[in-house]
Order: sequence, then structure tokens, then C-alpha cells
Amino acid sequence: MHSWFDRSSEQPLAPAMLVGLIVTLAGAVIALNTVSPWFSPVLLLLAIGGVVFVAIRQTNAGLHTSSRAREENFSKLGTIDFGQTEQWLKANVRGQDEAIEIVISSLRSQVAIAQPGQLLGSFLLVGPTGTGKTFLPQLLAQALYPDSEPVILRMNQYKTPNDVQTLLGPPPGMPGYEVGGSLTRPVLVNPRRVVILDELEKAHPDLHHCLFDILDAATCREKSSGKEVDFSQCVFFGTSNAGVDTLRKLRQQINPTKDQALWLGQSRDALVDNAGFDRAFLARWAHIILMDELSPYHVAEVACLQLARYWRDYGIELTYTSPEILLDTVAKNVEFKQYGVRQLENYLKQTTNSAIVQARTAGFSKVRLEAGPNNELLIQPVLEEPRASI
Repeated sequence: MHSWFDRSSEQPLAPAMLVGLIVTLAGAVIALNTVSPWFSPVLLLLAIGGVVFVAIRQTNAGLHTSSRAREENFSKLGTIDFGQTEQWLKANVRGQDEAIEIVISSLRSQVAIAQPGQLLGSFLLVGPTGTGKTFLPQLLAQALYPDSEPVILRMNQYKTPNDVQTLLGPPPGMPGYEVGGSLTRPVLVNPRRVVILDELEKAHPDLHHCLFDILDAATCREKSSGKEVDFSQCVFFGTSNAGVDTLRKLRQQINPTKDQALWLGQSRDALVDNAGFDRAFLARWAHIILMDELSPYHVAEVACLQLARYWRDYGIELTYTSPEILLDTVAKNVEFKQYGVRQLENYLKQTTNSAIVQARTAGFSKVRLEAGPNNELLIQPVLEEPRASI
């Protein structure tokens, strides 16, 4: 049985109870003051001391609750099967096995030693468009925090100092301060997040200084509310299309998986000289990963996966024998080689939209993607065999 003074395992006192306590003490002071004038100052001091004591106990209880919740979340992360997660990512993000292995290896180590004051991970993904730089963190978010949406911030929307200010929230009294920061408020609401800073090279340089404390100590103060924001359960990803050619040449000389320190140092230097990043900013990213152009086969493979997801949104299952049926389309189109999956995916959606309408009208729930005699794409219905009666 807990005493009144031991409330570590109970809920803090409700505000109504505090008000009742203060009113009762005030009444007692007034009544006893008619007996002797000494009762008034003595009881007033006791009342103030009691209120201060209760307030401290409430604050400590809140801190203990927050700390316990954070420890529970860290322990939940420790139960993740990173081996299975790695295989799942490789099955959905084709042609980027090395990048996936680096991310998973780092997270496996960081989760084991997770503690307040440090991020679970910070990864700067550099590569041409359409190579999975944004898609990989989005999928990882589903594996780490299935109940939390990733925070995706498009850096082309932060091109001025005023834009950057909105990340931490405008100061009180400024327009939009009640909404909070676009980066800080989602983490205040739910600290279990994967944060994606997409196309970092397009943001104003003030962004670098804005992120220093977060990348260094996993904490910052939201300017709108004045609240301290804890990022220690977050994984940060930055993406960039700048500096790809330089890192590609460097990759021919250094193996990032074998010489991690050498790769990290020289890749930072290369991005400072060729992509315009601040050296101090790059020094705060634990990993710089090149996600290079995909081979035609992998472009076709990813496009098939994306197309299958697209059809699934309309309640139709799309199958295919092999991504090789798209290889001819990829090989003949220079644009697809330069821009990757995104352009091919859009092309496939446009060319198969009418087939979706026809399939839904006819009531087909399953179709197959095939290549015609002139390598054109064909969508054929798959007729389900009738079940044998027993």
C-alpha cells in the first residue's frame, strides 16, 4: 500500500484536488487567525510549502512517465528482426542492396545503444532522380514505426530564411505560431518518426544552422511553444541530386563498406566542393550513401512493382512473367536511362489507364502484363478456374 508521499506509481494529483487543498488551507488560516495572530504566518508558510512540494512531485511524475515511455519504445525497437527487414527492403527497393545494407547495419548497432541525446541514425542519400532515395526511407518507416507516418519535408519549399523559420515554428505572436513547427510539432505529438528532408540542396543555407542541434544532440526548442523537442527516437534521412558525378568517380576508388571512414571524409569534401553544402553541416551526418543510376533491368523491375501497386489501388491484381518484357522499352528510350523509374512508371500508368477501365467494366480482378509481337505492352485478363465441387 502506498503512502500519500509515495506517488511514483500513481497518477499525479488532479488540478481540482490542488484547488480544494488551497481553499481548505485558506479557510483554516482565516479561522485560526481569530484565535492567535501567530497562526496566520505559520500556516501560510506551511501552505506554500505544501503546494510547492505537490507541484514538484507532479513535475517529477511527468518526467518519470516520459522517461519510462521512451525506454519502452527503445526496447520495442530492440525486438525488430532487422534481418527480415533487410530482405523486405531489398525485395521492394531493387538495385540498391549496398545502400540498404549500410542503413540496416547502422540501425542495428544504434538501436542496441539507443539513449536520449542521440539520433537513431542520420543518412544523406545522394543520387540521380528515380533511384529510390525517398522511397527507401518511406518503406523503412513502415518497418520501424508502422503506426507513425514519416515526416516528409520538401526542401524546395524552404528557399528563404522565413521559410526555414517555420521548421521550428514562428515566435509567439507571428502568423502561424499556433500551428507550431513543420518539423518540431509532428515529433512533439509523436516522437517515433522517420524524418525525410527531400532534395536538401534546394533549401536556403540557414537550414544547415537550424539542424545543427538536432543532428548533434537530438534535441531543440520549438520557438512557437517554447517546448523542448526530443528527437532521440527519430531516424533522419536527407536526399540530394547534387554531387552525383563526383561521388560516382570517388566510388570507383573507395569501397564505402570496407573503408567507411575514408569514404565519409572524402565524400564530405567532394560535396562541399561540388554541391555547395556547408562542411560543418555535412560533418553532422553519420553516413553519406551513393544511390546511383539503376541498370535497365532494375528500372524495369521496379516499374513493374510500382505498376502492380497502382493497379492494386483499383482492386485489380496485376501479374507479370518477368521484368524483361519492359527491357526493350527501357533500352530504346534514352530518357528512361537518364531519369530512371519515375518516368517509366508514369509512362506505364498512362498507357494502361484505359485497360484499368476495361478490366473494371468487365469485372476482372486479375490481369497479366505481357509483351506483344512488336514488343508493345498488352494487358490480358486472367480467368479464374472454377472450383471443383466436393
